[in-house]
Amino acid sequence: MPTEKGLDDSITLVNRKLADMLDEGQVKAQELFPHYYERFKSDGVEHNLYIGHNIAPDLPYTSKVVHKLRYWQLKTMCNMEREFQNFKRDLPIRLDIASLIFVYNEKIDIRFRMDEKRFDVDGAYNSYYEIVKKRLDKAHVKDSSERITCPGKITIVYFGMENQKEYLEYINKLQKKGILQNDIEFLKVEDLQGITGLLALRVSLV
Repeated sequence: MPTEKGLDDSITLVNRKLADMLDEGQVKAQELFPHYYERFKSDGVEHNLYIGHNIAPDLPYTSKVVHKLRYWQLKTMCNMEREFQNFKRDLPIRLDIASLIFVYNEKIDIRFRMDEKRFDVDGAYNSYYEIVKKRLDKAHVKDSSERITCPGKITIVYFGMENQKEYLEYINKLQKKGILQNDIEFLKVEDLQGITGLLALRVSLV
């Protein structure tokens, strides 16, 4: 019979393994363009990437830089999912994970909170980003009881067709590398409190 200790141990092992992969990948990601990377404890492995001209004002900052970092993030999360499939059979209790990327284009102000030693969004308007992120965790596909996240798949949530076009290009690259399957789903996210118009792409790993 599964035990509470076995479940706790399994979650700890998964989180530690995936967090290590993310931290190691960050070394190369910082070479693309300096950015604020924040990983923190939650039910799983959650992280934020903040990028902008003000972080490194002496370096040329273009949309190409953002695209490179976004592609790195998607590819890294695919690698984390694939690695998880390799070691999950050795866990005390079998688990599944579901990966979610939230793409946010609007400018936000961030500040470093000395008391908590972490970055945080600053101001009421900027907190909209945090509100959306928290409510997405358990969001459903519009007009259904199906969650937008699904084990064995990567879900990308965004506003607008421009982001969709951008991420379809990244997905296509990863399909050619044999990392993602050719089963892209185009979804609408249910209306959340004060949040409408969110779209999602969902695709399976090979």
